[in-house]
Amino acid sequence: MHDPVTDEERAAEERRRHYEKWQWGGRLPSARLRGIRGSNVLGLLTFDGDLVHALDAVGAEVQRSVALLAVRRACETAGLTAVPWVARALTALAEGHPLPPPFDDEARMWETLRSTPLAPGPSVRGAMPPERSPYFPPTPAGWAWVPAAQQDDDGSKQYELGRLPGSPPPAVSDGKLSAAPTDIGHVRVAAALLTYPASTPYVPGEISQPHFALPAVLAAAEPTPLHAALDAVWHALHTYGEHYPDLLEEIWSVCTERAGK
Repeated sequence: MHDPVTDEERAAEERRRHYEKWQWGGRLPSARLRGIRGSNVLGLLTFDGDLVHALDAVGAEVQRSVALLAVRRACETAGLTAVPWVARALTALAEGHPLPPPFDDEARMWETLRSTPLAPGPSVRGAMPPERSPYFPPTPAGWAWVPAAQQDDDGSKQYELGRLPGSPPPAVSDGKLSAAPTDIGHVRVAAALLTYPASTPYVPGEISQPHFALPAVLAAAEPTPLHAALDAVWHALHTYGEHYPDLLEEIWSVCTERAGK
């Protein structure tokens, strides 16, 4: 016989789901998304959470089509489609065959790339995800997180509970509002105050597009279609670098078109 769930356990589970919903772009993930191990799905979420859920919903055939489109676009933008050993791999993927050498050995794949003369490509900077609002733990009814009246001088951002007109005083004491799950340790929650430490701005440098395109080939060969789609798009996105919105726009058009059929 199972022990009854305590109010504290129930509240902890609600907080966990609240954070998970934020992490996954405003909705809870499906069992399929949760079950994909070793993928880059959490990274792709930072660029386009809605696309992650759309890829999950379209079905295996469309997922496989998206994976093939993503890897082809990655190799095109990296100037690899005319390279014979890469072209053979793209053909194998399109025909549903195993990847040919050197893609059957990752170390040999990179060695082959190093020994293949390639024309210099354009100067492209790395992909940078759009800015995202920070995570805010659940609030008591009638209250909301607002910028604190006083901010630290170190560049961190502080938020406090602001009472909406006509709301009762907050039933909050030290430790009771540590609603943020333990896996967001960069956020400090004390009583009714949230602090997000300042971060150093990241400026992406120039990238070597072929080094991002080849992992897309390996990703597209994943046996699980959803895994193949998510990771092929992830690597293709980074192959495009700063121009990644062009790729995502095309991926979205495929999902929308195929979903409507």
